[in-house]
Amino acid sequence: MLLDGVETYDRVCWPVPIPLVIRVLNRMSRITESEQPLDPANPYDIFLVPGQFPTIQAAVDAVVRPTTILIAPGLYSESVRVTSVGYLVLQSTQLSRRGVTLSGAGGRAVVCSEGSVLHLSGVEIRSRSNLRGMLIDDSQVSLQDCVIAGNRVDGSSGEPYGAGMLCRHSRVKIQKSTVAGNVIDGESAIAGGGGLYFEDCNVELAGSSVQVNAVYASGASRGGGIWAAHTRIRMWKSRVTDNAVHAASCEGGGLYLSDSLDCQIGGSVITGNGSAEARGGGIFVCGEASKVVVHANTVVRHNHPDDRAHSASAGTQLD
Repeated sequence: MLLDGVETYDRVCWPVPIPLVIRVLNRMSRITESEQPLDPANPYDIFLVPGQFPTIQAAVDAVVRPTTILIAPGLYSESVRVTSVGYLVLQSTQLSRRGVTLSGAGGRAVVCSEGSVLHLSGVEIRSRSNLRGMLIDDSQVSLQDCVIAGNRVDGSSGEPYGAGMLCRHSRVKIQKSTVAGNVIDGESAIAGGGGLYFEDCNVELAGSSVQVNAVYASGASRGGGIWAAHTRIRMWKSRVTDNAVHAASCEGGGLYLSDSLDCQIGGSVITGNGSAEARGGGIFVCGEASKVVVHANTVVRHNHPDDRAHSASAGTQLD
């Protein structure tokens, strides 16, 4: 479904009927690793981890058609790479309740998606300050009831952006999720998007929280919470709070919006962001200010040292 040019996924998070999933869950204790996971008579597959596959990556590697991977609660010390997969759901067996934690095991991020359609539900991504949380490229990704927290990017990564999630050329929906405590920490000339970084993306952020993320750089620090560049973004009923930027030049403690295609922020709270040296502690707009609409039901206050600012080239101050 399209909403103002942004695709929504409310009705397509499950490729199979939920009652069938429940029946499968009831069979988990009777399934062995030797049982064949594929049934040619069905148009989709349900894989169980660890019931049928010892790791999440092993299940992903076995995907040949629309698939839901149901993951038992626990800590999974692995990184997951999804490449050219047509439709995949990674779902906690607690049915949208959290309990599945991915901590990563090297690579560019805990979860990487390239050229794929990927939906996560009830999953926590916590690398314990060792890796970026998610790396998304040319994909369609949605998160529901997820947590991306405690991830880190340092100066040696070569991409000092998006410690929680770095997205390029993708459609992204984040719903009822938390992005918190992610840090970019390095000596890069410019760094940003402590929580989320979007470039050339269509984004929906609904009922979610982006909080206590931070960016440290030697030269310029942008978007402690969110950096969105050349992106269409809709943010509704969400919170961007207590994010920080630290560098010689700081802009957009909460949100840094660069060359926005269209940005709509409604029913949200943006507060407690910034640093003593920042411009636009809450929201900083670089580019045409008219492309950014902050609706009257959004609270932007108590950011440091100011709530809103824009680049000199924008020409118009935010209302």
